[in-house]
Amino acid sequence: MCWPSARPPARMLSELTALTEPGPSPVNNDPVIALRNMRFAWSAGAPDVLDLPELTIQRGEQVFIKGPSGSGKTTLLNLLGGLIKPDSGHIEVLGQNLGALGGAARDRFRAGHIGFVFQMFNLIPYLSLIDNTLLPCRFSPRRKTKAHAGGHTLEDEARRLLRHLELDLERLEHEAVTRLSMGQQQRVAVARALIGRPELIIADEPTSALDQDARDRFLDLLFQEAEDAGATVLFVSHDATLAHRFARHLSLSDINRADARKAVQP
Repeated sequence: MCWPSARPPARMLSELTALTEPGPSPVNNDPVIALRNMRFAWSAGAPDVLDLPELTIQRGEQVFIKGPSGSGKTTLLNLLGGLIKPDSGHIEVLGQNLGALGGAARDRFRAGHIGFVFQMFNLIPYLSLIDNTLLPCRFSPRRKTKAHAGGHTLEDEARRLLRHLELDLERLEHEAVTRLSMGQQQRVAVARALIGRPELIIADEPTSALDQDARDRFLDLLFQEAEDAGATVLFVSHDATLAHRFARHLSLSDINRADARKAVQP
């Protein structure tokens, strides 16, 4: 596979993956997420954005977390993905204590074990559909190896995922990603998150630009592909009407002590 000599913007790359070394191996009997007494504020002396006494998510769960804009949903996902560190407390993902890792090791762990679906999808405009889908394999030898596991080439595995997500590759494979509809871009973003079978899929408001029918079909496809891959899904949104689609749903305000303190302030 040939890659353009130009590099994607640094911010996009840091959100997707980072270095090429595999991350620590998870312990199979541990929950996917175990969070205890975690606190985070954006600056010293500022009020806490998040103060979560406990959150545990088991393997294979499909969990919905509801919260309004500005409630700290994306901040929580960034903490769970190791993009930022808590001020105090414990975050364990797939048996790995993220607080025990330096920044580069957290990047490697995220690259190997977590697939992100971003609200604005963050597709790289000068890469093709296939190369956008394969981007995590560029950074994670672990996911590259797993993508090859069925005897497919990387490109064939990307095409398989895109077709399962109902993209018409005969018509769209050579189309610029900037010319795709929002729904089509979303499916490329999901294929990118799923390539190489990461154990955890984190989705941040990915349905906010879709109508109800497209939203429902998207969730059907996401659940099907995640189940096939044995992945856990953590999905956050302000849209409470999506909650019934998930086996487990939580309100961030119910588990965030920082919200309770704000409610009693004069």
